[in-house]
Amino acid sequence: MKQRIIMAIGIITCLFNACKTEPDAQAVRKEVLNIHDKLMMDGEKVIKNRMKLDSVLKSNKIHSATDSVKVAALINRLNKADENMMDWMHFFKDDFKGKTKQDELDYYKSEMIKIRAVEDEYINVTKASDSVLKVYNVLPGEGMGIHKH
Repeated sequence: MKQRIIMAIGIITCLFNACKTEPDAQAVRKEVLNIHDKLMMDGEKVIKNRMKLDSVLKSNKIHSATDSVKVAALINRLNKADENMMDWMHFFKDDFKGKTKQDELDYYKSEMIKIRAVEDEYINVTKASDSVLKVYNVLPGEGMGIHKH
């Protein structure tokens, strides 16, 4: 009877360990790098929108001094978003010699939080800049010129 109980406990323990849904470090790493790759493409739009807003600012098309300040602040936000992405890439490490699997997993989880913050910043600043560009008849994703309608 005791052997059956011990055996049942062993089987249950194995099943619990097998059913863990904790991702492994490589899965988290892959997701982090996939987000990075997407943001590299989104970064092109951040840079283009910044250049377009700079052209709007210099074009004398600004409606008021307040609008001028708002556009300049948006340009600064676009610059900051781009800088934050560059900083993330600069500090990202992919070498875990002498570290445990848990250290590796913990690192990639912390990087996931950081890269998601950069992603959120890109989304917000891109939406804001797209809206302002439309006000000045500059189509996001178009060339650098200001379109007259």
